[in-house]
Amino acid sequence: MAIFMASLKDENFGGPKLTALTTTFGNVEESQAFINSQIILDVAGRSDVMLFRGSTEPFVKGIESDYFFGRDGLGDNGLQSYRPIRAQNVHAALGLIQMASRYREKLIVAAIGALTNIALAIKLDPEFINKVGHLYIGGGNINDEAEFNIAMDPEAYHIVVSHGQPDKLTLVPFTTIYANQNITEDWRINKLGTLPTSIMKRQNAFERVSMANSTYWCLLDPAAMAIVLDEDDIVVEAKYAKATVGTCDSERGVTRYDFESANATARVVTEVKKEPYQDLLLKLFAKDSKRAPWNWKL
Repeated sequence: MAIFMASLKDENFGGPKLTALTTTFGNVEESQAFINSQIILDVAGRSDVMLFRGSTEPFVKGIESDYFFGRDGLGDNGLQSYRPIRAQNVHAALGLIQMASRYREKLIVAAIGALTNIALAIKLDPEFINKVGHLYIGGGNINDEAEFNIAMDPEAYHIVVSHGQPDKLTLVPFTTIYANQNITEDWRINKLGTLPTSIMKRQNAFERVSMANSTYWCLLDPAAMAIVLDEDDIVVEAKYAKATVGTCDSERGVTRYDFESANATARVVTEVKKEPYQDLLLKLFAKDSKRAPWNWKL
């Protein structure tokens, strides 16, 4: 959904331009994420988007997937075929460095998974975050529970936030989204889900496993992407903080934010609006891709 949002904003509402995707592990292994990225770009008609393959495992250890979106990550629909997209010939970390050097302040990086690729880019180029326009991270919690994206590679999160600064790094914790954008299943199915576009029909199919096992609709990735695309209308409050993460025992993967620190490393989104987020989803998904031939089938 987050990738579709970026593509639809690019095609129908003047950008920002969707330039590249990087793959990593998470709900599925990287090899499946690579397939899924090709499928999503095929549905969106976006073979122009560069695809960089990335990390297949965390620095130290992560957690097991709960396969919330199905064993294949796209609703277990038994997908028949898709037009393949050749991956770029460099690792995602190097691709990120190349793009940061090319686009500089124009480059926005939206991280909606494990941060291993970005952490590797920082290790190879410690000035990476300083070069980009902004890095948004969907992940973490403002409580004592580890959030999925961060728990997948806590050491990667540590590397990233240790090199952060508030004018370059924005963190979107799941607790903020859950507290403010917990949307009814009825709205997702009978309002958003009934938009008569090919992309929404496929999005419904991709979410069929997750929606069947939920009584509400609250996903971090599209919520974080909405902030990337329309922050002024959605974000109510963001506070400067020094962000850290536990790496041992019961604290492993648990994110902490010192809002009183004089050495802030990030801007943490602490309150968002629900209605503008819903309006953005309706506006974006009411449109279809201008590029896809729509002979793609489940």
